[in-house]
Amino acid sequence: MSSKKPSKFQLIKPRGMGLSVHLFRHSGLQTTSTKLASLLRGISYSSKKKKGLASGFTSVKASGDIVIGEFISGFRVPVLAYKAGELTSVHYVSVDRGTVLVKLDRETIEVRGSRRIANKFSRLLEDTTGAKVTPLSLNGGAKKLYDRATDVASVLVTDVEKGNLTHAEFRGSGIQSEEEIGLYTRRYKGHISRFRGTFSYPSGAILTTSVNAESGSLMIYRVGDGILQRDLDWVIDLMESAAP
Repeated sequence: MSSKKPSKFQLIKPRGMGLSVHLFRHSGLQTTSTKLASLLRGISYSSKKKKGLASGFTSVKASGDIVIGEFISGFRVPVLAYKAGELTSVHYVSVDRGTVLVKLDRETIEVRGSRRIANKFSRLLEDTTGAKVTPLSLNGGAKKLYDRATDVASVLVTDVEKGNLTHAEFRGSGIQSEEEIGLYTRRYKGHISRFRGTFSYPSGAILTTSVNAESGSLMIYRVGDGILQRDLDWVIDLMESAAP
């Protein structure tokens, strides 16, 4: 299997309107990328296992200090349906997939996919390797991205120290320059933990992006057919480099 890195001009095509990315910090992962790739390859996915509720990989490769895998997992989803005229809870299997990147040099994990697939993979990695996996704090990177905003439509400020007030939420158009937001972050020592707006990326694309600094997640909405690899790499590098 090739270990060639993806081209920065490669187009990532999310299945929906945007790409959901979840970042984690790993610790205690004492291994090499080759050994970890071999270990994860041994956890192969089959829809026939565990009545469709199995988790595993369809492909895994090592590229330098990074292990990249295509991860799939089945989830039991309860749905209310009428049976014999009565409303009954019926369970179905929903299959989800995502791309995971375990970065040994940075001690971070990037999961491109839903929150549930990210959480499933993080638990699997902990159970398989004994490593500890926690959401990556994006406070530092979020502040840098926020300062580059073309337009911000919503902001949540948390950890506010103002009497009984602990949170403050702002909504509007172009509100990144509003004095009240700066007041709550400087005077009342709050942190911008969530925001949504449009930002200029290295390729010149203006992309709507949502950041949840506390949960270590981003949503990047595509324009046209997809998102350029170079733009995704840039924002992820911004978040990882500024993380404690």
